[in-house]
Amino acid sequence: MAADLLLALGLPLALLVLATALLLRSERPLPAWLERLRRHQAVLWNSGVGLIIGLSALRWLLGR
Repeated sequence: MAADLLLALGLPLALLVLATALLLRSERPLPAWLERLRRHQAVLWNSGVGLIIGLSALRWLLGR
């Protein structure tokens, strides 16, 4: 159980921290696809929240 929790939470968190550290230390500009995401933060955030709500509703419907 603890190993599953570590894999589910620890691994993505470690990858996120590593990627953030690499981007902050880099002297080069952000890649073009990250630059586009940065310009459209609100759309990305709203899409992510909508996706989470939709997947939760689908899970609830399939669980019934």
